[in-house]
Amino acid sequence: MVVLTAIVLLLSVILCIHSISGHGLIGCTQGTSCNQVLGSKWSFLFGIIPVSALAIGAYLTLLACILLINSDSTGKQEKALLYKAILMVCGAVTGCAVWFIYLQYSMIHAFCPYCMTAHVLGIGISVLTVIWCVRQKTGRIALNICAGILLAVLLAVVQFYTTPRSLAERGFTDEQLRYPNPAEMPIVGNPDAEHLITLLFDWQCSHCRRLHLQLPEAVAQLGDSIAVVCCPISMSRECNPHMPQGIDRFRGSCQFMRIGLAVWRTDRNKYTEYEQWFFGTDINEPWHPRTVDEATSKAQELIGPEALDAALRDRWFDRYTDTVNELFGRTSRGTVAAIPRLIYNGHILIPEADTPSDLAALLLSLK
Repeated sequence: MVVLTAIVLLLSVILCIHSISGHGLIGCTQGTSCNQVLGSKWSFLFGIIPVSALAIGAYLTLLACILLINSDSTGKQEKALLYKAILMVCGAVTGCAVWFIYLQYSMIHAFCPYCMTAHVLGIGISVLTVIWCVRQKTGRIALNICAGILLAVLLAVVQFYTTPRSLAERGFTDEQLRYPNPAEMPIVGNPDAEHLITLLFDWQCSHCRRLHLQLPEAVAQLGDSIAVVCCPISMSRECNPHMPQGIDRFRGSCQFMRIGLAVWRTDRNKYTEYEQWFFGTDINEPWHPRTVDEATSKAQELIGPEALDAALRDRWFDRYTDTVNELFGRTSRGTVAAIPRLIYNGHILIPEADTPSDLAALLLSLK
């Protein structure tokens, strides 16, 4: 029990550091289900407290109680209180594990292997603890476990009702911005709409994928007044000098940006098919980013190898990359440096919405 608790405690500390600092985890790069879970709004309580910090508190308490209860200096009454605390923590750990597994399944539609390991080990520790307490004949085992489960239910209720259905990190710049030509870019909505909102996205970004699948319905709800100009950008230092030094979580995105636009510039009808192949069509389905080789093969299948090679050699890509990188750099202010990024008249919006209706409301707020 001590060994397993120490392992989960260490794992919780690592997850908490990741949530606070954003430092990458092995196998948790952009586009992975792990990143989708750890980067979601459900990974925080009240939008500021990492849920992994609560796990640290629970497992520290459990570890301390287990060590103290086996100490010769601990009296009989103290041991009785420690048994109650241990059982309550185990009930809370089990209840929280069930809640967070449910969130991954029904709300986020992705599973984090680090989180699932912690949850499974937490449930395992709880089972061992209950068996141990039964053998020690501590009494009121079920009552203490239920008290812990009630704490987990309280956490779930608080998180459910305090986590907004849509979030938006906002920013503003008064710098003169240069946008890619809307006539040359894919547009969701009426190209002649009064308000053209620019979207910066990376093909490997799972949050971008979620927004892409919500966009058509969200824009349709707003009529012909708003349209979204989709501008792919690479979040890799391979072709974006504004990205910081360190681990390149978007390696390969330069090629994805060029391949997708090559399909668009060659055959706009085929672009829709390519986009649906890359992102899928069901937001609830698990998603695994494509490889560069897979994207190249699909593009060759849709427009032909010669047409793809010719499009990729076009000097237009260099001009477009310079423009979109400059736009990214000029709209990266403080913490507002993430994607997907919506830009309109100097206003910057980093959206996260549960439904197309929530996204439509965020788009409307940019007008």
